[in-house]
Amino acid sequence: MKGLLNRAALVSGLVACAAVTTAQAVSAPGYDIPYVELGGEFVSVDDIRANDDGIGGRLRLGFPIGIANSAIELSIYDNVFERDLDGDDDYQSGFFVNYVYDLGGLLNTRVRPFVLGGLGFAEDDILGNNDTHLGLDAGLGALVPLGLPFAKGLSLRADARYQYQFNKEHYPGEDSVADVRFFVGAHIPLSAYFEAKGKPQKTRDCELAVVDPTTGRTDCVSDSDRDGVIDGRDKCPGTRRGASVNANGCVASGPDSDGDGVPDNFDRCPETVVGAAVDGNGCPVRQIVVLNGVNFNTGSAALTDGAKQVLDGVVETLRSQRASLIEIAGHTDSRGDAQSNLALSQKRAESVRDYLIERGITASRLTARGYGEYEPIASNDTAGGREENRRVEFRVVAN
Repeated sequence: MKGLLNRAALVSGLVACAAVTTAQAVSAPGYDIPYVELGGEFVSVDDIRANDDGIGGRLRLGFPIGIANSAIELSIYDNVFERDLDGDDDYQSGFFVNYVYDLGGLLNTRVRPFVLGGLGFAEDDILGNNDTHLGLDAGLGALVPLGLPFAKGLSLRADARYQYQFNKEHYPGEDSVADVRFFVGAHIPLSAYFEAKGKPQKTRDCELAVVDPTTGRTDCVSDSDRDGVIDGRDKCPGTRRGASVNANGCVASGPDSDGDGVPDNFDRCPETVVGAAVDGNGCPVRQIVVLNGVNFNTGSAALTDGAKQVLDGVVETLRSQRASLIEIAGHTDSRGDAQSNLALSQKRAESVRDYLIERGITASRLTARGYGEYEPIASNDTAGGREENRRVEFRVVAN
């Protein structure tokens, strides 16, 4: 055993000197540093052994290396097996060096599966006879980060390996023995001695983040009016949402024929109805627009000459916005019978629709609906309020 430990110490020193760089490997994310593992082991013995299955422990030291998803591990173990012959115990100790490849880096999963393979020495103490033999092993396992706030990087590791050992001394007629070993234990990053690599940075609460492409530095900035120009450079704060702006954050200047606040050179919907709310492209958003001046002869659905002039302007707007779908809504005040008012409002809405269709607007774009006295916008107790309630609305339902 003393000779075995001396060889283990020599190889450990050589590997530790070689492991000068780190890469993601068999570790909790952000803890790609040397680690130690300690746990228990169960051994399912080869049938040629005259022993029951064994138990024991394993101590492992791991070093991430400069190969992606890779690590080198050094481990020592000690197992005990009860003899079938007399019930006493046989023993085995070993030292192995393994290459471990982390599949979690490829699969991008929280649980990090891995494969391993390596070689080492196993020392058997059977019936009081000690012999050391060369061995090979290969296996697979998984690492499960526990995410404990008081033990960062602590993980649970489990693996199973097939260990083949050259041994001609103890088993007549055989020149090797093979066991299957199962390990479960704790994976502990050596954070007290090494700085964690790639440890996730706490994200800053930024509305916008500006990243320097040369240095990688990230700075938080704000864009209060969301016009694409940060506040520190915005000479026109408070710009209407969606408006087209220049490099200073100001609405681009130029003629605005329809008066919707969007210059003609940016306006995708010219000749918008006066008073309509528009988006940054100058196109109406879903809304209700009262058509002031669209009046009817008393008690009828006949349009006045002034109403036709207003609707002629509406026709030009609808021709320039061929994708808009409009509901024409008719309303009355509360004087008279409610059912009669509902019927009158429906006729008036249909009268407006018919006029627009006569002027060339596609019928499928227009619907008419009467609401009677049921949706007042002012008091019906005053003449002024009743006049406001007698109205025709355009309800933009799609653009």
